[in-house]
Amino acid sequence: MPEAYSGDARFAAEWDELATRVSATPFHRPGWFKAWWTAFGSGRPEVLRVRRAGRLVGVLPVARSRGRLAGLTNWHTFVFGPVAEDEQAWTDVVDKALRGGLWSVELGNLVDDDAQQVVALARDRGFRAHRSPLQRSPFIPVDRPFDDYLKHRDQRWLRQLQKRRDKLARAGTLELTVHDGSENLPELLAEAFRIEALGWKSENGTAILSRPDTTRFYTDLAGWAAEQGILRLALMRLDGVGIAADLALEQDGVHYFLKTGFDPAHRKLAPGLILRHDMIERAFDLGLRSYELLGSAEQYKLQWTDQVHEIDHVLAYPPSAAGRSAMLASKGLEVARLTAAAAKHVGTAGRDALKRRMSR
Repeated sequence: MPEAYSGDARFAAEWDELATRVSATPFHRPGWFKAWWTAFGSGRPEVLRVRRAGRLVGVLPVARSRGRLAGLTNWHTFVFGPVAEDEQAWTDVVDKALRGGLWSVELGNLVDDDAQQVVALARDRGFRAHRSPLQRSPFIPVDRPFDDYLKHRDQRWLRQLQKRRDKLARAGTLELTVHDGSENLPELLAEAFRIEALGWKSENGTAILSRPDTTRFYTDLAGWAAEQGILRLALMRLDGVGIAADLALEQDGVHYFLKTGFDPAHRKLAPGLILRHDMIERAFDLGLRSYELLGSAEQYKLQWTDQVHEIDHVLAYPPSAAGRSAMLASKGLEVARLTAAAAKHVGTAGRDALKRRMSR
């Protein structure tokens, strides 16, 4: 495990303290990146740092590989970006990232404001930079009574959900428990992972247990989150047998919904939707600020909200021969991909799309 993410306890404490000062999310903290790097890391890791009078004021974890500098993100990441005390610290640490890429600099999972500012700063430094949408991530503002929130959802769908809950309750004793991992964490994780792997996720190879690296990541992440007091494992049981489960983080009044699953044997009674209803209600009851559904704006999430965060990806090429070569190579690969697509799907739309891309 590289020292940049695990060996320097003093620096990790500084990083955590900075993250607390600026109210950063769990996805910006060293514990998240230690778990992430152990499972998915490649290249040469580095934590870009900015100090003032010896005090840490800016951090950005990256990895270098063959002239490319990239933030530590993949599809398990919700948000990424600098942890900075103020605008100057933010600019200084992003400048370090821009100077660090020989061929290109790639920062993904940026919230809209960060993405705009990274592109603006990169262009100001002479880079060719652009951003592209990565996902629209749904969230529920917890800013009213729960009953009032429900009035703005599909009433027919909610009545159907209540009928399914009634049927499920008649089938046995229905119980929901939410755990912080301070006790029996291995057993609770085993139960949650088992439920999450049931059905289509296992068949598609996207369940936590489908890959050793994913299993390790969520196991390590849960251990760190439990130590921090921010883990939330929700288990819905019918007569003592788990039929739905959530893996989530909860910090500073925000609930981050990471993973979920349900037993397809009870699909018609919708235990996953009932669990979602009850966890959202819990957020309102606790007076949290937001319930973050994470990921993309899939239909089952948009049943619960109309609000989304715009999450973007930024790619920047330095004003150098290497940067220009990398940009041209990237465009060449895109043209080749579009040419192949147009050849496979012959038609006006495909040819027009190719012409537009090639004319940029």
